[in-house]
Amino acid sequence: YQRRVRGDDLVCLMRQASGGRQSRIAAIGISTQRGTFLTWNKVTSECLHNFITWADLRSAKMCDDFNNSYIVRMGKTILWLLGSIVGSTHMICAANFTVRTSNVHMRLKWVMENIPIAAELEASGNLRFGTLDSWLINKLTGGTTWISDYTNAVATGLYDMWDGGWCPYMATVFGTPFKAMPEVRDCNAFYGHTKTEILGISVPVCGVMGDVQASMVGNRIIKEGDFKLTFGTCISGSVITGSYIHPVATTVFPQLAWKLRGQDKVYMAESMCINGSRCLDWAVTSGLVRSIEEVDSVASSVHSTDGIMFPGAITDSFVGLPDNPNSAHQVRAILEAHVFKSKLLVDNLADFYGPPNRIVADGGASKSNFILSNLAKLSNVNVLRC
Repeated sequence: YQRRVRGDDLVCLMRQASGGRQSRIAAIGISTQRGTFLTWNKVTSECLHNFITWADLRSAKMCDDFNNSYIVRMGKTILWLLGSIVGSTHMICAANFTVRTSNVHMRLKWVMENIPIAAELEASGNLRFGTLDSWLINKLTGGTTWISDYTNAVATGLYDMWDGGWCPYMATVFGTPFKAMPEVRDCNAFYGHTKTEILGISVPVCGVMGDVQASMVGNRIIKEGDFKLTFGTCISGSVITGSYIHPVATTVFPQLAWKLRGQDKVYMAESMCINGSRCLDWAVTSGLVRSIEEVDSVASSVHSTDGIMFPGAITDSFVGLPDNPNSAHQVRAILEAHVFKSKLLVDNLADFYGPPNRIVADGGASKSNFILSNLAKLSNVNVLRC
């Protein structure tokens, strides 16, 4: 959303999605982009700002200041030494952790320091924080419930995936509102009933998961060692690690895969490349191709990039561009960049868990036969499209 959040929009979308067949809806499940959040007034339900996504960069200076702080660097060194001595994965994770703008805690800290009413509401106990799933549940149930699931809670970086519960130490370190955090439930728990005004009937909300995790379950990537590539706004590689929590490294970090009623938590390791399918979208908006559907045919119309490279750190940056470049060479460079970035994620995870038996891919760019076939050749692994 580029405008202020409105509950009326949600009602319209729900009615459109039902297609007039509300009576046939048995239950509602919610899968949302992780890391996008809102804060709102508990009393009035008014949101204090637009959705703040993982791509928001307003907290960049705060992240730099924190990471370069002498006290933080000393503390991380001590934690690493202690963790190595006592064999604590928890301590090693904390020592290896680097704060980024994609992390919720620093963006939430920015909200608390730059939106005055947020601090006022926190002081009065009327501030509520929620990732997209929490806000949707709150709206669907008419404000009667304020809940998140384990996958979205852990993805904020404010929830303790080892011991469970919102972490008071993280709240203290980052100055985030500990008491504004929602209740957390199992992914397949009951989350409440929708208010009758939305669909004309009351429907139970019975399942919530982050987008990557929901895609893994939906495509039966559920066994330890199963590997998946997601081509979204960013490119992410994920591998199921079972009961093992991966120690944070510079390229791979731990996430919770899911937590179901009566079962132990299942974890995964994740590696990400920030610039993903946005680069393909740019190929269209810049006029290199008329639509995403034709990128494969355009890229395959030439046998090489003619020396052009697409680093992808900046969406529209090429290296080795001649005075009169052939658009087909440029498109091929973009697709090859996707292949190389995907291979890098595979290698990052393979360094810890060995090469995958197969790679399952989904998301927008997975529609490209060029990307998937070349990734298979480069990785020497079967790549399957979901």
